[in-house]
Amino acid sequence: MSPGIRASRTLAVLALGTLAATPASGGPAPLKLTRWDASAVERAVAGAARRLEDARCQSVLDDFETGGRTLRSALAEWGTTPADYLRLIPFLDGSRHPLCRKDNVALVTEVGVRRIFVCGRAFSAQQLRQPGVAESMVIHELLHTLGLGENPPSSIEITQRVEARCR
Repeated sequence: MSPGIRASRTLAVLALGTLAATPASGGPAPLKLTRWDASAVERAVAGAARRLEDARCQSVLDDFETGGRTLRSALAEWGTTPADYLRLIPFLDGSRHPLCRKDNVALVTEVGVRRIFVCGRAFSAQQLRQPGVAESMVIHELLHTLGLGENPPSSIEITQRVEARCR
């Protein structure tokens, strides 16, 4: 299936990448994040988790559906809170991921797969420049791990909804 690229606000256009569905095996094992990138991810995840502890932010899970059910229903299968689910998601080095080769892609997620690839320094730089945007990007990707596809809704629509609910 064809890859889609999405934007995180107009300030971080095409900062995120999403794949429709690809086989989980057959490629090289993911690399560990560098300390620099891991630190940026830790800061962004901590901020996103704080946001997800607020009921207003959690309502973003009711704004989108997959397979005729809300993302909140998809999350219920995990038996955990949105913030705790986020902490379960592995963030992996995406330097070998084809979408990470694009200069303006910071994170890549396969729809319905609980993992997020970090595209080298692009995400770290975003997190340093605009920590709030990086936190929104993380929540945006969390939605994709729960099964949210794109187009529709567009990447911009998803990010705008996250930012409206999770400020």
